[in-house]
Amino acid sequence: MRLDRTTIPPVGEFPPLALPAPGNYTLSSGIEIIACNQGDEEVCRIDLMFDGGYYAEQKPGTASLTLLMLKEGAAGKSSEEIAESLDYHGAWLQTSVSSHYLYVTLYTLNRHLDTCLALLADIVTRPDFPEKEFSRLKERRIQQLLVQKEKVDVLASETFLSMTFGKEHPYGRTVTADHIDRLTTDDLRAYHRQHIRPDHCHIFIAGKITDKLLEKLEIHFGKSWDCPEQPDWAMTIPPILPSERHIIVTHKENALQSGIRMGLPVINREHPDFFALKFLCTVLGGYFGSRLMSNIREEKGYTYGIASSIAAMRHGSYLSIATQTGTEFTRPLIDEVFAEIDRLRNEPISADEMAIVRNYLRGELARTLDSPFSIADYYLSLKANTLPLEYFARQDEAIRQVTSDRLLSVARRYLLPGQFYIAIAGDKNKIPHLELPQ
Repeated sequence: MRLDRTTIPPVGEFPPLALPAPGNYTLSSGIEIIACNQGDEEVCRIDLMFDGGYYAEQKPGTASLTLLMLKEGAAGKSSEEIAESLDYHGAWLQTSVSSHYLYVTLYTLNRHLDTCLALLADIVTRPDFPEKEFSRLKERRIQQLLVQKEKVDVLASETFLSMTFGKEHPYGRTVTADHIDRLTTDDLRAYHRQHIRPDHCHIFIAGKITDKLLEKLEIHFGKSWDCPEQPDWAMTIPPILPSERHIIVTHKENALQSGIRMGLPVINREHPDFFALKFLCTVLGGYFGSRLMSNIREEKGYTYGIASSIAAMRHGSYLSIATQTGTEFTRPLIDEVFAEIDRLRNEPISADEMAIVRNYLRGELARTLDSPFSIADYYLSLKANTLPLEYFARQDEAIRQVTSDRLLSVARRYLLPGQFYIAIAGDKNKIPHLELPQ
């Protein structure tokens, strides 16, 4: 049979998507294990997820430094010995902090489970917090912060969050060099004792999971992991206090570019309009072919990149638009953003554009199913946001069923130009006066 290469073959839709159900186990310590047992390669990933994050800090900067210090000495092993052991066994360890959780992640070959899991247990449960390494790490962190404070995009982002949530709220608070300088190893030990403990832990495993992995997890994180006494303290969180000012320009002398963050508080994941709003945000600036990219990058040439996104936080969600531009284009760029928002509020999205964005979003969901590690990432996200397994299929269904008329209604309800916050960092002397559209 000869192929007719002059005719483009039809492209069909793929069927409804669903996330595979995980395996569930429980250690004798009460720790829940969520497993994705897929793949033929003799490799696995272990994620330890702890309740805490920067939201629970009594002193700003404690959470990230506590995690960074775990690899700097544990159970009598030096930072060099820990690094050499990980390298020798082809393993990789990383840590990260979110608003409400702490993560310690280990990638390892199955044949090195004995050594690598024992090392992971030492790092997590028996850190030494050596003073010499702490001083070095603290100095490095201070230097990183000082460098970051010179970047207009960082300044604009920090200002935007403080405008949205208030300077004292954990979501809007900025960590400074002074905060880091005042921290001590006692602060890190206290944070570790309070949050890195079995009754705050969830374990996710992915890859080729063996009985040996489950046995070793029980040995190292089961009854042998004693739960320390819970410190007697009450966490007091300041209320969310949005700024009364909706436009703030942070001056950066002689800056050639302006960092711009603009957006507003929006609904959370539980709201019935959330999926439609997320679809709308994608149309606006959520992928490379979005309206903001097509207009402001491709047609006007004001920026190399501009994106919109929704951050669904536990205690408050927001939509934000992020970009940088030459100082002289600051106002024209902002005007074009509001022009695109006005289009979404007043003109139905065409059938062709609806199809493009729908396929993009469903393709992104489908990519989640590509590998055991990406599936495990989604399991982590579900746990972090207290969402059911069915949320994945509900999201796919919402993407398939949403209509242009529904999006027009959602745009008018939530994309309210008069309620936007705009944070700009750049040379204030060269940025003209700005006002929100009425």
